[in-house]
Amino acid sequence: MIVSLPGFPFRAVIAIAIAVMVGGCVDQQGLPADCNEPAASRDVTLTTTQLSPGAIEVCRGQDVTLTIDPNVDGVFHIHGYDEQVPATTVHTGEELTLEFAAERSGQFPIELHPAENPTGVTVGIFTVHEP
Repeated sequence: MIVSLPGFPFRAVIAIAIAVMVGGCVDQQGLPADCNEPAASRDVTLTTTQLSPGAIEVCRGQDVTLTIDPNVDGVFHIHGYDEQVPATTVHTGEELTLEFAAERSGQFPIELHPAENPTGVTVGIFTVHEP
């Protein structure tokens, strides 16, 4: 239960509570081991329903090399990183390497539009931590 203090608006209490919860989502202890490196390489396998591993984590400011081994034909993209990683066609058995800079921190859905079903499917999350 959240109780506001006399003279302190209830909305301010809610805003502070949300800021504390969001700020606690990404802490220094949860950073990738290579966060202080200038570049990060991640290898993933892509199927119709998932990316393995399902979470790709890097730190803001890193140059990212993402190597994808697809077991599906379709179009792959990362929401929120559309300029750095344009929608890219993937083909079963054809490894794909994407290189881009992790410029914005946050969590970004990774989506696949399989060739047999053009409706997008969220297959993972791209997380960019603040170093």
